Amino acid sequence: MGQFRIRNMLGLFKDYSSDRNRAAQGGSFDEFITYASNPTFSTMVNAKEYSIENVGAYIKGTNTRGAMQTVLVKVQPLKGEERSFLWTMAQERRPPRQGLWLVHECVNLENAIGLNLDFSF
Repeated sequence: MGQFRIRNMLGLFKDYSSDRNRAAQGGSFDEFITYASNPTFSTMVNAKEYSIENVGAYIKGTNTRGAMQTVLVKVQPLKGEERSFLWTMAQERRPPRQGLWLVHECVNLENAIGLNLDFSF
């Protein structure tokens, strides 16, 4: 995949990220490109292939947030072992992107399981 295509794909991802997600990455496209070299995105940027393994239940929106849904994606990078990611999508409630499904978060499945099953306080 050429650098131009990678930048376009990352630009599309940034455009469809939630405000919270984009703010965590610094906001600008150049900062996002730097952020994309992290272990999560670097696996997906030059992926050999990917597959959607499961789509979670649709969670209806409330008065304070839009609808949500999770998607389990398996990624085979060009180098290294296959990895799975849990994408949480949220439907935007406010204009100008009202009604669009945005990326709320993307977590390596190994980390997602640890986050959800760690009951130590």
